[in-house]
This record gives sequence, structure tokens and C-alpha cells, in this order.
Amino acid sequence: MGPRASLIVVGYAKVPRTSGAHGAADLLAVSLRVDRETGTVIDVDSTAVSSVVRSWVADLLLGVDLSADISPVLAEIDESYLSNAAGSLKQAISDAWRRYASYRAH
Repeated sequence: MGPRASLIVVGYAKVPRTSGAHGAADLLAVSLRVDRETGTVIDVDSTAVSSVVRSWVADLLLGVDLSADISPVLAEIDESYLSNAAGSLKQAISDAWRRYASYRAH
């Protein structure tokens, strides 16, 4: 798949001061490479401090259709990501979802 067959969608959120990640960065970014034709996430990266969290976020989002309902993804974070930064992660993913919806609307 060439670069023109996909697009990059990035979502951002502030990291809470109570999170250990706050010392490393003020913002959390979630970067998604999305297949233009299907809307499916084909690659994921984030600025999460821990490689374990970056890997978990990738597992959570790979293969997800960005035009689908975001609720199951956010529910999985609520159930499985026990961190002060859970809200930031949900916000960054929601921000990316909104950006993609805006792109699709044009």
C-alpha cells in the first residue's frame, strides 16, 4: 500500500499532572494510519511513555473502522486501562475520530 492509499489521522489530549507520563510530555498523541478506501486503521503509534501501553493501544486500534461507533473502544479503555491517563487516552482517540469524521464530511 503506497502513501497515497492511506492517510494519517492524529488526535491529541493533555496529560493530567497526576500521571507519571506528565513529566515526559504535556500532550498525548495517538497517530493512526488509515486506509482511505475502507476507513480501517492499518498502523498505530502513540506518545505513551511505556512501550507496553503503546503496544496495547496498537492492539486496541488496529483493524478498527474509524467510521464505526467509537463506544466499544472507549469502553475497553474504561475496563482495561487502569491509569490516571485513561481519560487522556480516550480524549486523544476521540479527537482522532472527530478529525476523521470531519475529513469524511468534506
